[in-house]
Amino acid sequence: MKHDSQLNQDHILRRFDDDMRKLQKRVTKMGRLVQGQITALYEVLAQNDEERAGQIIEGDRSIDLLEVKVDKFIVRLLARRSPVGGDLRFIVTASRIVTDLERLGDETAQMAKVLESEYDNLGICNDRSALEEVREMIHLLLQLLQRVMDAFRHQDYRFARDLAEGKIGISKELEQRLQALMACVTQEGEDVSHAVNLVLILRSLERGLRYTQNIGEHVIYFVCGKDVRHKH
Repeated sequence: MKHDSQLNQDHILRRFDDDMRKLQKRVTKMGRLVQGQITALYEVLAQNDEERAGQIIEGDRSIDLLEVKVDKFIVRLLARRSPVGGDLRFIVTASRIVTDLERLGDETAQMAKVLESEYDNLGICNDRSALEEVREMIHLLLQLLQRVMDAFRHQDYRFARDLAEGKIGISKELEQRLQALMACVTQEGEDVSHAVNLVLILRSLERGLRYTQNIGEHVIYFVCGKDVRHKH
């Protein structure tokens, strides 16, 4: 028969495990929300439905609110449980990931704002619609986010490491296409309004790529305790 003190300890441990599972679910939920926003942006471009861009802008509010909710939960968790070791690393990782997810949501909303007002005003690069190229890059960003969030859920160190080091094919393709389109903007001498709108979207995509790479770095920290930020 367990003593009262042991029963109480078991109860505390179960509550702590429940809290950790709740935290993972909330981070995963936030990842799904951001994925949904990027998917909607892709569909705006695929279906010529610029009116839906307004819904993406409004949807960013839900991501912001969830970030605040997760932050408050983490503060309470740290105050009540005083976690150490791997548990503490997981909580720190979760906090960092929600920050990057919120920023990625902001960039998605920023792209939607440009497209809402200037849908047909991105110009032509290398005899191809810049809008079409942007659509394909948004799809690459979506795939990358999905895979890095899977890496978080499954503690996939190998994928996270390769992403942080720029070795993932999707990541490399997105970066190369961003560079090529940016070079086209500066060389083609297109109308100023075309160039400005396109550069705004490309900068958001660049930052979005970096935020997904950040999440990979956070997964590395969670799995093995190595802080590899700013080293690649």
